[in-house]
Amino acid sequence: MIAIRGAASRIAVELRTLLPEGEEVIEVPRGEIPVFSADRYLFCQGLLRPKRAADQTDEEVDEGLDVNAHQVMRACDVILGGNASARICVIGSESGFAGSFDGTYAEAKARLHSYVERRRLRYPGQQLVCVAPGIVFDSAMTQRRGDLEQLEQRRQIHPKRRWLTALGVARVVHFALYVDEGYLSNTVIRVNGGEHLWR
Repeated sequence: MIAIRGAASRIAVELRTLLPEGEEVIEVPRGEIPVFSADRYLFCQGLLRPKRAADQTDEEVDEGLDVNAHQVMRACDVILGGNASARICVIGSESGFAGSFDGTYAEAKARLHSYVERRRLRYPGQQLVCVAPGIVFDSAMTQRRGDLEQLEQRRQIHPKRRWLTALGVARVVHFALYVDEGYLSNTVIRVNGGEHLWR
């Protein structure tokens, strides 16, 4: 059984196509703690605003930090405190390393990355891993952006000459949660196609 917060996201939808036959999926609403009985957990939620942090209200900044980091960290703490075999994957972002137009989003993802790397696990059967993708071109978050022409220019100088797809991210999540035996833990897997090398 896998519990997914952000089940409507393109990454989660693509992950479902990779799950073992008969795998039960529990959809968890934003802000709620997933059930303890799940074997695996995916936190795939995000809130990216089309304005800089300096132009956001205090409430918008607080919400951005809460949705993109604090809610996820709190839920992971609860799960890891009560489920000795929990395998958890959270979706971070390359923005947590390189920044973003929305600085609140970047700061929240940086906090999430740090949490994953530092969170001590209580039981040997537990796993906590983060997948931090670069631009996922077919995600709703990217498609809502107002600078798609600029993204096309950036794509042309990207080392891979293409952007990542949600299916590509889902395959990394699937490997971490279903193929790896859980030794891959307390780490952030950057999936950016080498983009960080030409910045």
